[in-house]
Amino acid sequence: MLYHLLISLPMMVCFFWSIFFLVRWFQQSVEPKIKGTILLFFVVSTVLYTNHWLYFTDSASTFGLFTYLLANLSVYPIYYAYLRALTRAKMNWEIPVLMVPALLVAILFPLNSHHDWFDDDILLISARMGFAIQVAWVWYRGFQLLRATRLRMDNTYSDNRSYLLQPTYVLQHLLGIIAFISTVLNIIGREFFAHEAPVTVPAIIMSVLLFSLGFIAAHTEVPQETVTQEEESHEEDKATTEETDALFFKISTAIREQKLFADQRLTIQDLATAINSNRTYVSNCINRRTGLSFSQYIAHYRVEYAQQILRDPKYKTDHDAITDAIALSGFSSDQNFYRVFKEVTGVTPLQFRKTKN
Repeated sequence: MLYHLLISLPMMVCFFWSIFFLVRWFQQSVEPKIKGTILLFFVVSTVLYTNHWLYFTDSASTFGLFTYLLANLSVYPIYYAYLRALTRAKMNWEIPVLMVPALLVAILFPLNSHHDWFDDDILLISARMGFAIQVAWVWYRGFQLLRATRLRMDNTYSDNRSYLLQPTYVLQHLLGIIAFISTVLNIIGREFFAHEAPVTVPAIIMSVLLFSLGFIAAHTEVPQETVTQEEESHEEDKATTEETDALFFKISTAIREQKLFADQRLTIQDLATAINSNRTYVSNCINRRTGLSFSQYIAHYRVEYAQQILRDPKYKTDHDAITDAIALSGFSSDQNFYRVFKEVTGVTPLQFRKTKN
């Protein structure tokens, strides 16, 4: 009885999250692509682990092997589609290519059942090789996608919004652990776990990991306006050194004289509009001249202005000085202020104030 319960845990966990995300599908708070892809991921995972459960309860069938292979080769491409939807990246050629192994199984398996062209073991070995390639690609490209999204955010908004991607990074690391275990189990083969004792261990581990994956996905939300790609100029930046110097002078002058850094919601487009330039040219100019992203560059101006306030003798208490430093320098929150100030200066605001007075 306990054996049957334990080996059914991954199936039940995936089924639970399938129902959860199905209910969320009818809510308007999450975008359809995000809701649809994560729902499909857990539905396919439910099919996959249902086949595992049937196999280890000696209820497997030829149709079960077909659905197992199909689900096994679809689950990671679907997760990658979810990741691209979450970060608002366009669906590209990768998803169809990653789905090719599942498509081949869908075509070849029924044909082989009728014509007996090759042994099922050959299909299983080929499927496992395809699965390993999928896993490696999705894990590697997933981190590339997150890094590109983070860079885009840092070069678009003055307040650091990268923290919004932290749950997604956790998801990706968690997926890496699941992928590694899944790949090892695929290489070993289900036949190795034909006895009751060995199969319960991976069943429990996968159940915990799958539940964690669903829990984090359920609580991960990246606002659309934060990561939406804006229209970029695709013209090659052929600016000369003199032109770049002139543009950088306009950028720094506008930021200082107009105190643009004091606006918590300042974006690269706001800065480009203020100096009558193109947001791509402005971003490239800042990156090349300073080696910093837009948000890091603005952070230095905010910290510099905050230092002036902290040094001002009119403030009799540390609390008043720090409160005004946060409010007047453009920081979006107290936590952001303390973190950025320490990163830029190497000391806390209170330590700075005490050493400068």
